[in-house]
Amino acid sequence: MATFGRYEILEKLGEGAMGVVYRARDTALGRVVALKTLATDSAEPELEERFAREAEAVGRLSHPSIITVYDVGKAEGQLYMAMELLEGEDLRALLESGREVALGDAARILCEIACGLAYAHSRDVVHRDIKPANIFVTTSGRAKLLDFGLARMLAKTTITKRGVILGTPDYMSPEQAMGHPVDRRSDIFSAGSVFYEFLGRRKPFRGKTLHAVLYQILTEEPDPLASLNPALPVRLSAVVHRMQERAPAKRYASMDEVAKDLAQVHDALRRSRGRSALPQPPRAMSEDTRSRVRDSLARGRRFLADLRFEEAQQECDGILALEPSHAEAAELAWRVGRDRFNARVTDAPTDPQLVRRVDELFRAAARGASEEQARRAFAELALIAPDDERLADMLRERSGSARPKSR
Repeated sequence: MATFGRYEILEKLGEGAMGVVYRARDTALGRVVALKTLATDSAEPELEERFAREAEAVGRLSHPSIITVYDVGKAEGQLYMAMELLEGEDLRALLESGREVALGDAARILCEIACGLAYAHSRDVVHRDIKPANIFVTTSGRAKLLDFGLARMLAKTTITKRGVILGTPDYMSPEQAMGHPVDRRSDIFSAGSVFYEFLGRRKPFRGKTLHAVLYQILTEEPDPLASLNPALPVRLSAVVHRMQERAPAKRYASMDEVAKDLAQVHDALRRSRGRSALPQPPRAMSEDTRSRVRDSLARGRRFLADLRFEEAQQECDGILALEPSHAEAAELAWRVGRDRFNARVTDAPTDPQLVRRVDELFRAAARGASEEQARRAFAELALIAPDDERLADMLRERSGSARPKSR
């Protein structure tokens, strides 16, 4: 098995502009990590500096919503960074999957992203490349910020190159698009653009070329979120649109303020079971209530194990209405939504009429049917039941190449 320094390479996970990411085992600690190495052909000093900048930026951060770096160094002539290994998918993949995310879960994810960015800003780190691909949602539903390769530590020089735009144009702030100095408020705008797409399932700026996108960012307002998703609470839409104000002074002053407003929306949605984003009075939690919450959580887990998704979701909703920040219930609710979507995709409900029609066609094409009758039946079966194993078997049988039967 290949090794890299003290790391045992298990498999390649992916490759990006700066390097390759592997699943690897730290032989010193016995821990499985994500090992990011600078590509061997990436000899440009700028890329090396960017890689080192990411290591420095993330290395000074420790927050549940930011990926954790365990080790940074150089081995075999290559820079590397060992990070926590995350299981799940990035926000881009989640959006492309078409999976619906419950409003309470969406508000929680946005709040976690905001809290992670607020923490980074408190440590004088500006991300500068907030986009769906740089936000990871774990299998338990926890949001994590990734890829600080363009991060800027305030009071330090930035990595720039004349004539080159650093960042992802679709989510850039106006000041970043114009090449002006950026601060925390630039991240607020970019995060707002990501939040807009997550909630509205459409990018706020959709020009067909780079210049068209940049022109829209500098001159146009995104369509109202309510026009894309009428189910969104006005308070939640208002938070996102305030984040996207073109003038930095009109945006939120900090991600802490964003996180506070999102937390209030999340709390209200949970307590009202998604019916309202208006503030809801907290309910007292007696010991008897806490006991019932534990029992409800246990039932929810059993229901999920039995694929009884609706009942599992009802248990989660009941818990979160009492205690919106209940981490285990939030994780269970996320798993219920994910597994229900996966089950719907892989086991689409069968139409009884379709089943009857397929059976009729197989009988019509059975041995003894005329060639014309069989041909018509096979043509229709190829359209409505192309993956039915009986179709391939019957075609082989009629062509005289049926598989030998076991005796």
